[in-house]
Amino acid sequence: MKRQEYAKGNRIFLLSLWVIPIAFYLAFWALDGAVWCADSESYVRMHDCREPLYPTILALLRFVCGVGEDADPEHNISLTAMALLQSILAGVATGSVTTFMVRYYLKDALYDGTVHGRRMYTAAGKASCIRARDRERLIAYVVMAVPLMVSLLNRFAAGRASMYSNSIMTEGLAISIYMLAFRFILQYMLEGGRYAFIMSAVCVVLGISTRKQMYVLLCLLLIAVFYRDIIKGRGRRLEGVLLLILTCVMTVGINILIDCSYNKIVRDAFIIHTEDNRFVTTMALYTSERDYVQYIEPELKDIYLKIYDVCDENNWLMHDAPSGWLDATEHFADNYDHIQLDTMQLMLEDYVEEEAYSGFAPGMTETQKIDSIRASMNESLIIHETDRLLRVFFYNLLNGLVNTVAKKNLMLCVYSAVIYTVFIILSIRMRKESGFGLLAIMTMLAIIGNVTLVSAVIFCQTRYCIYNMPIFYIALIIMIYSDVSYRRIDRQR
Repeated sequence: MKRQEYAKGNRIFLLSLWVIPIAFYLAFWALDGAVWCADSESYVRMHDCREPLYPTILALLRFVCGVGEDADPEHNISLTAMALLQSILAGVATGSVTTFMVRYYLKDALYDGTVHGRRMYTAAGKASCIRARDRERLIAYVVMAVPLMVSLLNRFAAGRASMYSNSIMTEGLAISIYMLAFRFILQYMLEGGRYAFIMSAVCVVLGISTRKQMYVLLCLLLIAVFYRDIIKGRGRRLEGVLLLILTCVMTVGINILIDCSYNKIVRDAFIIHTEDNRFVTTMALYTSERDYVQYIEPELKDIYLKIYDVCDENNWLMHDAPSGWLDATEHFADNYDHIQLDTMQLMLEDYVEEEAYSGFAPGMTETQKIDSIRASMNESLIIHETDRLLRVFFYNLLNGLVNTVAKKNLMLCVYSAVIYTVFIILSIRMRKESGFGLLAIMTMLAIIGNVTLVSAVIFCQTRYCIYNMPIFYIALIIMIYSDVSYRRIDRQR
């Protein structure tokens, strides 16, 4: 009977780890509904620069709800339904990550008459089990609260006035997909198994189809396959190599097929989404000088100078940036959209309508033509700007590391340095304990991979770095608690 009571108590505890976050996000969905953002229209209107998954879901919800493309959140029930879907997914992702962490790193939270793997028979021993259970359940609830607190920061402290789960933008899906992917990738590294691998691969495909930034998840999955099936594969290393290659090829291939099929249906053109190279062109323009026109194709010299002169007159370029990485990254972030959207994009749209260019091919869409111009500019400029681009990249990288764990200002930069140091020290101390080393390493690889990818093409604002914030603090809390627990055991011995 006792064991039945223990099992029932464990089920109620695990259920609460799912119910609480789902109820939390649903409460804010009921309060805020769908929140319209600057990028929302491009997803609703299915612009060809967007990855396919998010616009497709919005279109399906419009069909199911029987509404048109009127994007007013107050009068479009399909957007409210999208916010509901995102809120449920956010709660599910939080519950899934938390229960996995409990089952692997906080095992004493599930009471079974043992503590730290040792069965207790005496009254004192059983009391010790109860105390360990209560401590670890408290830590489990703290872990569960981390994603909720990150959401509350966005809702009340970050100036957004809304959670990403309510926002009509890809982060509403991508943050949850990212957390689920990390959880299943980590499970695959620790336990192996077909289920964990398939779930990881599905999350990676969905993530990349939502945001190209999610290619970082593919990198993490390949690392997991390399570790599990090649390093630890022993006699199965050849199969591990084949699985690694197949995972990479299939994931990229499936996403290209999804992308092309989507554009065939929507635009009757079997092409991948366009305008990916605009981010690189913006970086190249930011670091350029007027005399770099000598490197530009003769046909494009005039449009280059036209774009450059407007940016230069408004002090948007790198040579007008203040010294010091804090102020320099602020200058870059403040002027990025001015260069790309307010100037380059508009001028290139006018150019392809009015001018001919030898790089245009028959049947090209407007955005494909713009892509061809930007590709030429990138090829002409980047080779002459390597040192400047590396400086911008390095500044962005520092900015992204800070924004992953805090917010960029002088005081929080110091805090970020301290908290990363604490994390690294704990990682070294916990490296020999089962699973903790992998948790720490994969967390840092996820942060470095994401920040590096973003820093190479755009500025590291919070919405691009927030994916790893809950994962970082979850790992940190678990390692702090476990380090304290192991030290307590050592003293008792």
